[in-house]
Amino acid sequence: PAAAAAARGDIGVGGSHRVFVYGTLKRGFYNHRLLESSSASFVAEASTRRPMRLVLGEYGVPYLMKDEDASKDAPMSRVPGELWVVDDEGLDALDVLEGVSVGMYERVTLEVRVAGERKTNGTDETSGATAFGYVAGAESIARGIGSAGCETIQAYDLETHERAYVPKRDRPATSLGARTSSS
Repeated sequence: PAAAAAARGDIGVGGSHRVFVYGTLKRGFYNHRLLESSSASFVAEASTRRPMRLVLGEYGVPYLMKDEDASKDAPMSRVPGELWVVDDEGLDALDVLEGVSVGMYERVTLEVRVAGERKTNGTDETSGATAFGYVAGAESIARGIGSAGCETIQAYDLETHERAYVPKRDRPATSLGARTSSS
């Protein structure tokens, strides 16, 4: 399908970047307004190609953990989300929202599986795509994100979002990711 074709190709060419979102940036969630107000384009439902650990951190913020930051005993699964295409300005805005400069998240390249792609060779493997994604950054990890006290979740759904998420504007000024006078 056209969505699968759009999802394959280079991760960022000519000011166009594929981004995998799995939390508050998804359609219907609090921070989706950032994608709506930009020139972002929805590509397809997607999931991480390999199992990863998704945790619920302070203020109900979801964090995807890199392999080296995930406990060997922690349950992992292919994390569902959405694949989007953004321009350079959109990618910069995502970096600001995700607190990349302060270590809240780190932007990495992820392998993703696009929903609806046909399986190849009769296996569970599809022709995957790569996309930028945001994983727990160094400062978040230093503050305990991913520790035993963090709830591991299979997916960040609306029920979890409505139960736990606290917008940046409502967090204490000392919290990681809190809105400051400059953000």
